Amino acid sequence: MSIILLSRELLVYFDQNRDPLINLKREAELFEEVEKGSSEVARFWVNSPCLIRGEAKNSRYGWYHEDIAREMGIPVLTRSTGGGVVYHDEGNLNWSLFLKKSDAVMSPQVVFQEGSQYIVKALNRLGIEARFFPPNRIDVSDRKVSGLAARTTKGTLLVHGTLLLNSDLEKLNRLCIPPPSCPPVANLGKWVKEIDAPAVVKNMVAVLKESGFDVRFMDKVG
Repeated sequence: MSIILLSRELLVYFDQNRDPLINLKREAELFEEVEKGSSEVARFWVNSPCLIRGEAKNSRYGWYHEDIAREMGIPVLTRSTGGGVVYHDEGNLNWSLFLKKSDAVMSPQVVFQEGSQYIVKALNRLGIEARFFPPNRIDVSDRKVSGLAARTTKGTLLVHGTLLLNSDLEKLNRLCIPPPSCPPVANLGKWVKEIDAPAVVKNMVAVLKESGFDVRFMDKVG
């Protein structure tokens, strides 16, 4: 594996704040803390309705309909990672992994494949046949259920993404312009009717423990 974990302790946060601005600020703070030497982190949170865009527009990653966003009063914020635009609401679980790595250069596919493996395994534990699909998404039955983005420095890696549980897909499809060759999106509730964020987090934490992390809870995960 290209990711070399230098610390086995993993802090797990399930943040309750749903303010997108506060949650984006928290992402930046955690990245800085891990880069300065704190323990690695797994973070989960839910945003109120908004669009989160990458730093620069790129048709390869898709974009969004700016006029429709204004018309609907949907706030648009910019994250520190690249990629396209994702729609967040209360039916979408956001996840982030802040990991320590060697200073070796990693290809984007390796970053996304290794970062997504914990989510894929957690969904498999729930009976969902999820798999990573290059360059940066997780699919179930030819439907996209998670999009990923990443940021890396010499010693720190952030991989984060969405996870559609029971999101408003009508709004998502109105607002977002998908990247070329991207399959339609779907909620995981299509396969597991009673799925919710605590169940996914619980299985994700179990997978992280099985992978050798010494998990320390910083908030109740349900």
